[in-house]
Amino acid sequence: MNQDQWIDLGLYASYILAGIAVVAAVVMNLINALKDPKTLIKSVAGIAVLGIVFLIGYSMAPEVLDSASRVAFENAKFDVNAESTGKAYKLVGGAMTTTLVLVVIAVVGLVYSSVAKLIR
Repeated sequence: MNQDQWIDLGLYASYILAGIAVVAAVVMNLINALKDPKTLIKSVAGIAVLGIVFLIGYSMAPEVLDSASRVAFENAKFDVNAESTGKAYKLVGGAMTTTLVLVVIAVVGLVYSSVAKLIR
């Protein structure tokens, strides 16, 4: 076996091990959550809040590209239509807004906990 084949083998092995780790993490967390349903309710509520934040960000994102971008996409020699690009643009905008909101919440939480420790 040459060096490239060993590298490919190592990459495939790492993909398999990462997949096993992800499956094990999910399955073990589900087993533990089913033992205590209150934690499962809290997790579902957290995921629902994240979904709501994403939907708010998605609804605030622009629906379509501006006319200059639309013409550029339609005239380009790529196999991409402007409508699907506009949808992807909206999804990315929603994801970026969600990320921004979560970062702001994290920073506010860090500042609050630091100030609370100083006061005590």
